[in-house]
Amino acid sequence: MIKNVLKRYMKIKYLLVAFVALITSCHSQEKVAAKVFEEIALVNKVEFYDAKLDQPKFSCGFLLKFKNDTVAVTAKHLLKIIKPDEMKSLSFENTIKKWSLYSIDQPNASIITDSLLNENKSERLADKATYDNDWLVFSIKENHSKVKVLEARTTPLILGEKLYVVGWTRKMESGEQRVYEFEYFKTIGNRILLKEIIVPEQFGGLSGAPLLDANGLVVGIVSNGTVDPESDKKYFSPCNLKALLSFLETFPKTKP
Repeated sequence: MIKNVLKRYMKIKYLLVAFVALITSCHSQEKVAAKVFEEIALVNKVEFYDAKLDQPKFSCGFLLKFKNDTVAVTAKHLLKIIKPDEMKSLSFENTIKKWSLYSIDQPNASIITDSLLNENKSERLADKATYDNDWLVFSIKENHSKVKVLEARTTPLILGEKLYVVGWTRKMESGEQRVYEFEYFKTIGNRILLKEIIVPEQFGGLSGAPLLDANGLVVGIVSNGTVDPESDKKYFSPCNLKALLSFLETFPKTKP
Protein backbone atom coordinates (compact mmCIF):
# COMPACT_ATOMS: atom_id res chain seq x y z
CA MET A 1 0.00 0.00 0.00
CA ILE A 2 2.81 2.40 0.91
CA LYS A 3 4.48 1.55 -2.38
CA ASN A 4 1.33 2.48 -4.32
CA VAL A 5 0.99 5.76 -2.41
CA LEU A 6 4.61 6.64 -3.21
CA LYS A 7 4.05 5.88 -6.89
CA ARG A 8 0.95 8.06 -6.94
CA TYR A 9 2.84 10.86 -5.15
CA MET A 10 5.73 10.72 -7.63
CA LYS A 11 3.29 10.79 -10.56
CA ILE A 12 1.50 13.86 -9.18
CA LYS A 13 4.84 15.56 -8.48
CA TYR A 14 6.03 14.89 -12.04
CA LEU A 15 2.80 16.31 -13.51
CA LEU A 16 3.06 19.42 -11.33
CA VAL A 17 6.67 20.03 -12.37
CA ALA A 18 5.77 19.62 -16.04
CA PHE A 19 2.79 21.94 -15.66
CA VAL A 20 4.87 24.66 -13.95
CA ALA A 21 7.55 24.35 -16.64
CA LEU A 22 4.93 24.75 -19.37
CA ILE A 23 3.38 27.80 -17.72
CA THR A 24 6.81 29.39 -17.18
CA SER A 25 7.75 28.76 -20.79
CA CYS A 26 4.53 30.34 -22.06
CA HIS A 27 4.96 33.42 -19.91
CA SER A 28 8.64 33.88 -20.75
CA GLN A 29 8.22 33.37 -24.49
CA GLU A 30 8.91 36.58 -26.31
CA LYS A 31 6.17 38.18 -28.35
CA VAL A 32 7.10 38.91 -31.95
CA ALA A 33 5.12 39.95 -34.99
CA ALA A 34 3.71 37.35 -37.37
CA LYS A 35 5.35 39.19 -40.28
CA VAL A 36 8.36 37.37 -41.75
CA PHE A 37 11.26 38.92 -43.68
CA GLU A 38 14.29 37.42 -45.35
CA GLU A 39 17.43 37.54 -43.25
CA ILE A 40 18.42 41.21 -43.18
CA ALA A 41 19.42 42.15 -39.63
CA LEU A 42 23.02 42.64 -38.51
CA VAL A 43 24.85 43.54 -35.32
CA ASN A 44 27.99 45.66 -35.01
CA LYS A 45 31.44 44.52 -33.97
CA VAL A 46 33.72 47.41 -33.04
CA GLU A 47 37.46 47.02 -32.46
CA PHE A 48 39.39 49.87 -30.85
CA TYR A 49 43.10 50.57 -30.73
CA ASP A 50 42.57 50.22 -27.00
CA ALA A 51 41.37 46.60 -26.96
CA LYS A 52 39.76 47.03 -23.53
CA LEU A 53 37.01 49.00 -25.27
CA ASP A 54 36.21 46.36 -27.92
CA GLN A 55 32.52 45.63 -28.55
CA PRO A 56 32.04 42.10 -29.98
CA LYS A 57 28.26 42.59 -30.28
CA PHE A 58 26.82 46.07 -30.14
CA SER A 59 23.37 47.15 -31.36
CA CYS A 60 22.13 46.64 -34.92
CA GLY A 61 22.70 47.66 -38.50
CA PHE A 62 21.81 46.75 -42.10
CA LEU A 63 22.93 46.96 -45.70
CA LEU A 64 21.38 49.54 -48.00
CA LYS A 65 21.49 49.68 -51.78
CA PHE A 66 21.89 53.13 -53.27
CA LYS A 67 22.01 53.23 -57.05
CA ASN A 68 24.81 50.77 -57.94
CA ASP A 69 26.48 50.85 -54.54
CA THR A 70 25.91 49.02 -51.27
CA VAL A 71 26.62 50.72 -47.94
CA ALA A 72 26.37 49.65 -44.29
CA VAL A 73 24.20 51.72 -41.96
CA THR A 74 23.81 51.97 -38.19
CA ALA A 75 22.96 54.64 -35.60
CA LYS A 76 25.31 57.53 -34.85
CA HIS A 77 24.31 57.80 -31.20
CA LEU A 78 26.13 54.52 -30.54
CA LEU A 79 29.33 56.58 -30.47
CA LYS A 80 28.00 58.51 -27.49
CA ILE A 81 27.90 55.22 -25.56
CA ILE A 82 31.14 53.49 -26.56
CA LYS A 83 33.58 56.25 -27.54
CA PRO A 84 36.86 56.63 -25.66
CA ASP A 85 37.47 59.93 -23.86
CA GLU A 86 39.87 61.19 -26.51
CA MET A 87 37.28 60.78 -29.29
CA LYS A 88 35.76 64.25 -29.51
CA SER A 89 34.52 64.50 -33.10
CA LEU A 90 32.89 62.32 -35.75
CA SER A 91 36.15 60.69 -36.78
CA PHE A 92 37.63 57.27 -36.03
CA GLU A 93 41.21 58.51 -36.33
CA ASN A 94 43.48 56.83 -33.74
CA THR A 95 40.48 55.43 -31.83
CA ILE A 96 38.50 52.83 -33.79
CA LYS A 97 40.62 50.30 -35.68
CA LYS A 98 37.93 48.22 -37.37
CA TRP A 99 34.14 48.25 -37.72
CA SER A 100 32.35 45.18 -39.02
CA LEU A 101 28.84 43.77 -38.98
CA TYR A 102 27.46 40.23 -38.90
CA SER A 103 24.27 38.24 -38.41
CA ILE A 104 23.98 36.51 -35.02
CA ASP A 105 22.98 33.39 -36.96
CA GLN A 106 26.20 33.60 -39.03
CA PRO A 107 28.89 35.11 -36.79
CA ASN A 108 31.75 34.06 -39.08
CA ALA A 109 30.24 35.60 -42.23
CA SER A 110 31.01 39.23 -41.55
CA ILE A 111 30.84 42.48 -43.47
CA ILE A 112 34.03 44.48 -43.08
CA THR A 113 33.61 48.20 -43.59
CA ASP A 114 36.16 50.28 -45.47
CA SER A 115 35.62 53.84 -44.30
CA LEU A 116 33.11 56.02 -42.47
CA LEU A 117 31.61 58.05 -45.30
CA ASN A 118 30.03 60.73 -43.11
CA GLU A 119 33.21 61.37 -41.13
CA ASN A 120 33.32 65.02 -40.06
CA LYS A 121 36.11 66.23 -37.79
CA SER A 122 34.28 69.48 -37.14
CA GLU A 123 31.15 67.68 -35.86
CA ARG A 124 31.46 67.49 -32.09
CA LEU A 125 30.07 64.31 -30.53
CA ALA A 126 29.14 66.17 -27.35
CA ASP A 127 26.70 68.43 -29.22
CA LYS A 128 23.06 67.38 -29.02
CA ALA A 129 22.47 68.47 -32.62
CA THR A 130 25.00 65.84 -33.74
CA TYR A 131 22.37 63.16 -33.26
CA ASP A 132 19.49 64.84 -35.10
CA ASN A 133 20.51 62.89 -38.19
CA ASP A 134 21.15 59.66 -36.32
CA TRP A 135 23.11 57.57 -38.81
CA LEU A 136 26.56 56.33 -39.62
CA VAL A 137 27.15 55.15 -43.17
CA PHE A 138 30.12 53.05 -44.27
CA SER A 139 31.60 51.92 -47.55
CA ILE A 140 32.23 48.18 -47.66
CA LYS A 141 35.60 46.50 -48.04
CA GLU A 142 34.50 42.85 -47.85
CA ASN A 143 31.08 41.22 -47.71
CA HIS A 144 30.99 37.57 -46.69
CA SER A 145 27.40 37.66 -45.50
CA LYS A 146 24.29 36.41 -47.26
CA VAL A 147 21.89 38.92 -45.71
CA LYS A 148 19.60 40.75 -48.08
CA VAL A 149 20.60 44.24 -49.18
CA LEU A 150 17.68 46.57 -48.54
CA GLU A 151 16.30 49.38 -50.67
CA ALA A 152 14.83 52.67 -49.50
CA ARG A 153 11.18 53.58 -49.89
CA THR A 154 10.59 56.91 -51.59
CA THR A 155 6.80 57.28 -51.22
CA PRO A 156 5.14 58.94 -48.19
CA LEU A 157 3.99 56.94 -45.17
CA ILE A 158 0.26 56.58 -44.52
CA LEU A 159 -1.46 57.15 -41.17
CA GLY A 160 -1.98 53.80 -39.43
CA GLU A 161 0.29 51.93 -41.85
CA LYS A 162 1.99 48.86 -40.36
CA LEU A 163 5.76 49.21 -39.99
CA TYR A 164 8.32 46.76 -38.64
CA VAL A 165 11.64 46.84 -36.80
CA VAL A 166 13.93 43.87 -37.45
CA GLY A 167 16.88 43.02 -35.22
CA TRP A 168 17.93 41.81 -31.77
CA THR A 169 17.79 43.49 -28.38
CA ARG A 170 20.83 43.72 -26.12
CA LYS A 171 20.10 40.55 -24.14
CA MET A 172 19.61 38.31 -27.18
CA GLU A 173 22.71 36.25 -27.82
CA SER A 174 21.31 33.74 -30.31
CA GLY A 175 18.36 32.87 -32.51
CA GLU A 176 16.78 34.28 -35.63
CA GLN A 177 16.18 37.98 -36.17
CA ARG A 178 13.15 39.30 -34.32
CA VAL A 179 10.36 41.29 -35.97
CA TYR A 180 8.39 43.91 -34.02
CA GLU A 181 5.26 45.68 -35.19
CA PHE A 182 4.25 49.35 -35.08
CA GLU A 183 1.77 51.75 -36.68
CA TYR A 184 2.77 55.01 -38.31
CA PHE A 185 1.46 58.02 -36.40
CA LYS A 186 3.18 61.15 -37.70
CA THR A 187 6.50 62.66 -38.73
CA ILE A 188 8.09 65.53 -36.81
CA GLY A 189 11.18 66.90 -38.51
CA ASN A 190 13.34 63.89 -39.28
CA ARG A 191 11.63 61.63 -36.73
CA ILE A 192 8.97 59.01 -37.46
CA LEU A 193 6.61 58.71 -34.48
CA LEU A 194 5.19 55.21 -34.07
CA LYS A 195 2.44 53.56 -32.06
CA GLU A 196 3.60 50.33 -30.43
CA ILE A 197 1.72 47.13 -31.36
CA ILE A 198 4.04 44.16 -30.70
CA VAL A 199 7.29 45.25 -29.06
CA PRO A 200 10.03 43.83 -26.80
CA GLU A 201 9.99 44.41 -23.06
CA GLN A 202 13.18 46.44 -23.47
CA PHE A 203 14.24 48.24 -26.64
CA GLY A 204 17.93 48.48 -25.70
CA GLY A 205 20.17 47.07 -28.41
CA LEU A 206 17.83 47.73 -31.34
CA SER A 207 19.48 51.06 -32.16
CA GLY A 208 20.59 51.10 -35.78
CA ALA A 209 18.10 48.43 -36.86
CA PRO A 210 16.04 49.09 -40.00
CA LEU A 211 12.42 50.23 -39.89
CA LEU A 212 10.61 48.54 -42.80
CA ASP A 213 7.26 48.76 -44.50
CA ALA A 214 5.23 45.64 -45.31
CA ASN A 215 7.10 45.23 -48.62
CA GLY A 216 10.51 45.19 -46.93
CA LEU A 217 11.53 48.68 -48.01
CA VAL A 218 13.50 50.77 -45.50
CA VAL A 219 11.80 53.88 -44.17
CA GLY A 220 13.91 54.62 -41.10
CA ILE A 221 16.70 53.77 -38.66
CA VAL A 222 15.97 52.94 -35.02
CA SER A 223 17.12 55.87 -32.90
CA ASN A 224 15.32 56.89 -29.69
CA GLY A 225 12.15 58.65 -28.51
CA THR A 226 10.45 61.94 -29.38
CA VAL A 227 7.82 63.88 -27.46
CA ASP A 228 4.80 64.88 -29.52
CA PRO A 229 4.26 68.59 -28.68
CA GLU A 230 0.50 68.30 -29.29
CA SER A 231 -0.10 65.52 -26.75
CA ASP A 232 3.07 65.78 -24.65
CA LYS A 233 3.41 62.01 -25.09
CA LYS A 234 6.72 60.34 -25.89
CA TYR A 235 6.80 58.02 -28.90
CA PHE A 236 9.32 55.52 -30.19
CA SER A 237 10.75 57.47 -33.12
CA PRO A 238 13.23 56.11 -35.67
CA CYS A 239 15.15 58.60 -37.79
CA ASN A 240 13.89 58.89 -41.36
CA LEU A 241 16.16 58.45 -44.39
CA LYS A 242 15.81 61.89 -45.94
CA ALA A 243 19.18 63.31 -44.84
CA LEU A 244 21.00 60.01 -45.43
CA LEU A 245 19.71 59.69 -48.99
CA SER A 246 20.56 63.34 -49.70
CA PHE A 247 24.06 62.73 -48.40
CA LEU A 248 24.53 59.65 -50.59
CA GLU A 249 23.17 61.53 -53.60
CA THR A 250 25.95 64.12 -53.36
CA PHE A 251 28.74 61.86 -52.08
CA PRO A 252 31.28 60.45 -54.58
CA LYS A 253 30.76 56.82 -55.58
CA THR A 254 31.70 54.41 -52.80
CA LYS A 255 33.20 51.96 -55.29
CA PRO A 256 35.70 52.57 -58.09
